[in-house]
Amino acid sequence: MEGLILTLFIIVIISLNVASFIFFKKWKPSLIIAGFVMIIFAPVLGFSSGALFLRFYDWDSGGTGEGAGYGGAFLGLITLVNGILILLIGIVMLIIRVIAKRR
Repeated sequence: MEGLILTLFIIVIISLNVASFIFFKKWKPSLIIAGFVMIIFAPVLGFSSGALFLRFYDWDSGGTGEGAGYGGAFLGLITLVNGILILLIGIVMLIIRVIAKRR
């Protein structure tokens, strides 16, 4: 079941990245906005994946389930870093655009 959750997480992250760049090409919104949306979405994805890991945890194995929380936190941090990367790309593109207009 963990493999299914991780596969869904990878699909969601890839689709969010592709969607942010497709929207950028079509409607010209700022990648900065897409980065902020991804950063805001990071805790939601981290908590929900941690809850899913905990829900499908095998309690008969004798563990306490803290690995599910660590897994959810790790996935949330990956989403956060991804959002920060998109935000930085948007800021760099904005700076390049401003410098190009000044010339």
